[in-house]
Amino acid sequence: MKSSRAVSRKAAKRKPAQVKRLDQSFISFLSADAQLIAVVSLVAIVFLCYVNSLGNEFVFDDFLLVLANKRIRSINLGLLLNSYRPIRDISYAIDYALWGERPFGYHLTNLVIHAANLLLVFALIRRFTESLVTATLAALIFAVHPIQTDAVTYISGRRDLLFTFFYLLAFHSYLTYYRKRWSLQALVYFVLFFLLWALSLLSKEMAASLPILIFVWHYCDAWEEEKRSWWRQAVHTAGKAFQREQWLYVSLWLIGIAFTVYWVFIKGASQRVTAGKINYWGGSFYTNFLTVMRVHAWYLKQLVYPTPIAQYLGSLEISRSIFDWRVVWSMAVVGGALGGGFLLLKRDKLMAFAVLSYFVILLPVSQIIPHHELLADHYLYLPMMSFGLFVALLAKRISQSSMIDKRAPYFVAAAAVIILAAMTVIQNRTWRDERTLWTANYQAVPNSPRAALNLGNTYQETEPERAKQLFERALELDPTPDIKEKLYDRLAVILIDEKKFDEAEFFVSDVLRRDPKDFFGNLWSTQIHLARKECDQARTTLHLAQPAAIYPREVQLSEEIRRQLEQQCGP
Repeated sequence: MKSSRAVSRKAAKRKPAQVKRLDQSFISFLSADAQLIAVVSLVAIVFLCYVNSLGNEFVFDDFLLVLANKRIRSINLGLLLNSYRPIRDISYAIDYALWGERPFGYHLTNLVIHAANLLLVFALIRRFTESLVTATLAALIFAVHPIQTDAVTYISGRRDLLFTFFYLLAFHSYLTYYRKRWSLQALVYFVLFFLLWALSLLSKEMAASLPILIFVWHYCDAWEEEKRSWWRQAVHTAGKAFQREQWLYVSLWLIGIAFTVYWVFIKGASQRVTAGKINYWGGSFYTNFLTVMRVHAWYLKQLVYPTPIAQYLGSLEISRSIFDWRVVWSMAVVGGALGGGFLLLKRDKLMAFAVLSYFVILLPVSQIIPHHELLADHYLYLPMMSFGLFVALLAKRISQSSMIDKRAPYFVAAAAVIILAAMTVIQNRTWRDERTLWTANYQAVPNSPRAALNLGNTYQETEPERAKQLFERALELDPTPDIKEKLYDRLAVILIDEKKFDEAEFFVSDVLRRDPKDFFGNLWSTQIHLARKECDQARTTLHLAQPAAIYPREVQLSEEIRRQLEQQCGP
């Protein structure tokens, strides 16, 4: 009995430890199971939000980048060597091999890449925090925010999807390398980091911000409370962050600078830097800065009150005075957000990183080197990750406070996500075709010559009088030279169809004055000469038009005019 009691007492002593191990295993199992459920749910939700985009047609730049892009008709080395954004074009070439000219497949690819980015965001935030709820909420905001339709629903938005995919993979690789330094495995991840960053750069130039993002990550991590003034501590922390990876920073920044110089000054990607001259918005760095402040304030507004449209050309006039109330307000909002990010370093380093990383990712499109597109919703595609992280961390902090019911912030966040998802489903229909896209855009930005031009294009064959009104409206809005040329071309077609040849000749002559070899200018000039029975002049202009025909539609039109010329004037 004594022996038996001794065994029983030993067993009783072991039992709590065994139960504890069993409990930990069970909790671990539940955690893994919950994570799998979260991942599957996230993917299902993103597909539900975007499934109604799969039937959309090609719109806007899709015609140029996909339908008229002869390079993507085959997968070859030339795509990598000669394309402006080669990884994007290679992805289009793969789509073309699978789907031909059916837009469904291209939309499906966009959706799959977006779902992959969603999982990378989820994994990154899961890596930052042990909270499954925080990671899920942040990933949801990234996935279903309606601003994302400019990248996901729009086939030409592929550039943002691809650069984000490789950017996040590169950041993941860097974090693994840094935590496993001085090992063979670290070397593998280091090489992988450079490879993935290169692929991101070749997808879109915004990837140039990654070295700065890495520095900011170290900066936030290195911040410690010290008995110094705030400015001294900020400088001291910057030094500590730099010392962690000083040679890597130098090499990455040199690569980034070289890449920027090549694309901006050699390849002319900016379109506002010509012959070494920087064409600032408004004509000076001062007006450029004031305008950019308003752009950033607009972006912050879009995060919390999204009103997405296709393009914003003509929607924001140049700011010229720092005393303009809109500039003052914008500087207060942007400065407050950025300053708040630094102040958060004392309370929550991860929240600080969320704020600071948002601005860092937007740096390449902040018009430091002016870009032809002043603002665009798709610029917010990757920064939406930072916004999602901030909102999720904010909900967590409020939940942990004793001010309100700890579940209340998550109920509010869930309601917001549902509203955002509903807005995304509705916005997908805006991208259905050219008519729906430009109708919405013209309603939102009635002073945009591009919106008036493109909406007029959709009416040109069915309602020419409506198209004419829109083209004339666009001319009144002081369009850029390239839009003006297109407007003259469209008006010439309508006037020729109306047999108003003298009026049409005014627009055609201006097009040919700018470019004597312009295909459409010479083709419409041929039609005018034919109407006047000026056969020799018609032959001359047609002879100039035919070599300039590039696309199948242009070749077809020139053949139709040639047959008309032979019937009227003989071979």
